[in-house]
Amino acid sequence: MKKTNSTNAKGKKSARLEANYKKTRRKMDTLEKKKIIASLTLMDDLFMQVVLEEQACTEYILQTILDKSSLKLKEQRLQKRLPNLHGRALVLDCLCTDDKGLLYNIEVQNSSAGAIPKRARYHAALMDTHTFKKGEKFSKLPESYVIFITDKDVLGEGEQLYQIERVIRKSGNLFKDGSHILYFNTASQDDNALGKLAKDLKEANPKEIQSEILSHRVASLKEGKLDREGEKKMNVLLEKYRKKAVEEGMEKGQNRLALLVGRLLEAGQMDDLKRVSYDEDYRAKLLKEFGL
Repeated sequence: MKKTNSTNAKGKKSARLEANYKKTRRKMDTLEKKKIIASLTLMDDLFMQVVLEEQACTEYILQTILDKSSLKLKEQRLQKRLPNLHGRALVLDCLCTDDKGLLYNIEVQNSSAGAIPKRARYHAALMDTHTFKKGEKFSKLPESYVIFITDKDVLGEGEQLYQIERVIRKSGNLFKDGSHILYFNTASQDDNALGKLAKDLKEANPKEIQSEILSHRVASLKEGKLDREGEKKMNVLLEKYRKKAVEEGMEKGQNRLALLVGRLLEAGQMDDLKRVSYDEDYRAKLLKEFGL
């Protein structure tokens, strides 16, 4: 009888410990989510995708970069897949069309390797392939803009906005094929409209974002003023964010990065967590510091 009572007591104690563990785990998960959400900026491509679901935000970004206050979007598609039967497919961050039929592709690039010129060329080429209908005259090919928003000065010439056009070399005149490539260097934060946008894209606190449109959208996502569908999207975003960090570790053939991600999450070092996903030198430094 005593043995049975002892067994029951141990069972109850084990159940209490398990319940307490789950409760603590839920609290940690909630805290972890809050920390991640608080640290997100528009330069985090996954968060940018959620922000741009409000089309007015996309319009504002394009209006500022292109200096076209009258620009109005007709439609937009996020994470648009462009298949290619004969080669590499692409998934575009944001593909949109304005009311005049012009095409825009916006890409957030934190890695210099992801923003090389030949990638921009390929984006433009596949956009043409997928928008030009069979039998149409070449004169009907829509004008297009490929816009890379970069964390650093990828092209290295100190420009805030690089506007790349084909030119006739001898005369210097524009070739005028309707294809435009732009690199918006957010590392340059001059005191102008582009500089203010660059600061906004890198600002985690919605109260410090100068653009009213962007500030309101970011605040609504971060401060929980969401309907059930919005809450669901943010939870999906967080899971994608975690999965992305772990997958990047596995792609390197190392469990070390997955361990580092866990350590950074536990320590609440969200800025470091984001940076290790694209900065190899910083990743190596932290792996060494944590003895991994």
